[in-house]
Order: sequence, then C-alpha cells, then structure tokens
Amino acid sequence: MSADEPTLGELARVLSRFEADMRRRLDELTERLDDMVTKDLYEAHRTAVLDRIVGVAGDVEQLRQELDKERAERRADRRVIVGSAVGAALSLVVTVISAALIGAVGLK
Repeated sequence: MSADEPTLGELARVLSRFEADMRRRLDELTERLDDMVTKDLYEAHRTAVLDRIVGVAGDVEQLRQELDKERAERRADRRVIVGSAVGAALSLVVTVISAALIGAVGLK
C-alpha cells in the first residue's frame, strides 16, 4: 500500500459520511414529496374553483339585471311623480287664471 492510498478506516469514515448525507437528503426529498398534491387532486380542485367562478359570474349577471330593472322602475316612478306635480301645478295655474278672468269680466 502506498502513502497516497487511503486506509480502510478512512474509507469507512468517508462511506459512513456519504451514507448519512444520502439518508438526510432522501429524508428531505420524502418530506417535500409528502407536501406535494397529486395531479388528479389538483385538477379536481381547479375544476371546482372554475365552477364556483362561473356560478358567481352568473349570480353577478342576475343581480345586475335585477338592478337594471329596479332602476328602470324607479325612473318610471319619478316620471309619474314629476308628471303629477306638473299637472297639479298647471291645474292650479289654470284655476287661478280662470278665477282672475271671471272676476275681471264680472260673471259672478
């Protein structure tokens, strides 16, 4: 055996350190793989999320249509109220003018 060649004890220590390092790395890899989600579970979750998004989008659209309908009804109600107020005001003006004309002509 030459001086450059390792002894059996040195080889045993190197192999022991190598084995410990490999065991540690495999344990780390096992932990990381345990934290991963399977592809079929991921796809199922993704599909469920997309279904929820589509459902929410439908609900939003329905609420938007209901809001538009309520706004149209409120506009119609405002038109009726404004029309009634204008009609009452014009009726009052006509009554006052009629009374003034009747009083001026003396048709009492």
